[in-house]
Amino acid sequence: MKLKHYNRQPNGAIMTRQNFSLLEKRVFYIVMNQITETDAELKQNKYFKIPAKLITNNYRQMLAMTQSLMRNCQIWLRNDDEKEFSAYNVFSSAKYSAKEGVFEIGVSYEVLPHIAKIKSGYTEYELAIALSLNKTYSQRLYEILSRWKNFNGGAWSEIAVDDLRELISATEETYDDFGQFKRRVLDPSQEEISAKTDLAFTYQIHKTGRKVTHISFLIVTQESKALAELQEIRDELGQMSMDDRWKYFQERLGAYDFTKSQQNKIVQDEELANRFINADIEIQAGKRSPNNPTAYMAVVLGFSENGRVKKTKLG
Repeated sequence: MKLKHYNRQPNGAIMTRQNFSLLEKRVFYIVMNQITETDAELKQNKYFKIPAKLITNNYRQMLAMTQSLMRNCQIWLRNDDEKEFSAYNVFSSAKYSAKEGVFEIGVSYEVLPHIAKIKSGYTEYELAIALSLNKTYSQRLYEILSRWKNFNGGAWSEIAVDDLRELISATEETYDDFGQFKRRVLDPSQEEISAKTDLAFTYQIHKTGRKVTHISFLIVTQESKALAELQEIRDELGQMSMDDRWKYFQERLGAYDFTKSQQNKIVQDEELANRFINADIEIQAGKRSPNNPTAYMAVVLGFSENGRVKKTKLG
């Protein structure tokens, strides 16, 4: 199985209630990765063979997950204004062989049109990131935040707490208390998403009387996080004394594998020094993430293989 880097999931499937456990969701992510838009026209179930290691290598976990998956994995499409809804069991069959290390899953042809059509709008997110999340609510919030990250400056409009709980299937009675919902769902998801994904978010609560009834979200992308970090570093540099700036400069030079001769060239050339500082700040802030920072910096500074500075200026 050749996995694509990104998943493209129809917006309609993102913004509906889903009932998946952590491992079930991993199966769904991989299925979504392999589905094509032409599958929406199929009149028969479609089958996928998934390397078991992408889900779990524990037989009992696989068995329990499959029992639940065949019983509970559903997608609900609701229009409460028109008093209409549709519900679909996503998976039609499942097989597993520990000897072969393969989990085979069948997807119902009835659900394919709802998860394969992307022409009317889709949400894109990285498969590896989605698979790395270890909390069910983090998985769902990551999808939903990915849906809204590029709209309205990353502001996801105000949503009723009850609607949000329904959307991410946090429907346990204990979560009727907002304090519990915050401690056990929102805050852990916020921490994991910020630590593991290309997104971060903050949220603001809104009350009706004394009760929290609505929440609004502000989504921060990796790029906007990098820009904020970039400005913060520049502001700190601007407030330093000349002596402190020089110490900072020497310290940052030492973070790269330059020869003594190359270091001297950077120190003695004001233009090279400025180019070095600007590029280094971008690397620290995460705006640039080169596999080999020294090689990248050498290109920025215009160093040739013999350590000399090329005449052509590179930005």
